[in-house]
Amino acid sequence: MTLGALALLIGCGASWEVGEGHYRDARYADALVALKETEPDYAELEPDERARYALYRGLSHLAVGDATRADGWLRLAKQASDRDPALLSVDERGRLEAAWRSLGRMPGSGAFGPAWRAAEHPP
Repeated sequence: MTLGALALLIGCGASWEVGEGHYRDARYADALVALKETEPDYAELEPDERARYALYRGLSHLAVGDATRADGWLRLAKQASDRDPALLSVDERGRLEAAWRSLGRMPGSGAFGPAWRAAEHPP
């Protein structure tokens, strides 16, 4: 990997983590701005970073009242966490389950249902 590519990857991680920090500081609109800026690089993130990005993107959308977009991102986080629970910390899995329930889903329910297929959703 070239030094430039490494710097780009480090920069992407740092930017989405800024969004995570804004979420943790209850600056939800700022979190969405920071997270949206790094969305083009989402596919290049490591699996744990993609799961965390999707979690905090979904939580941020939920916090500003956009349940449709929250649903899409939280489904991605849930699918990743269901496949490999170690991708998220215990606290993050708790946040995901709480958000999942707030969207009317029961713990253990599948991540991809009819509402997901019918709605516009992220990659």
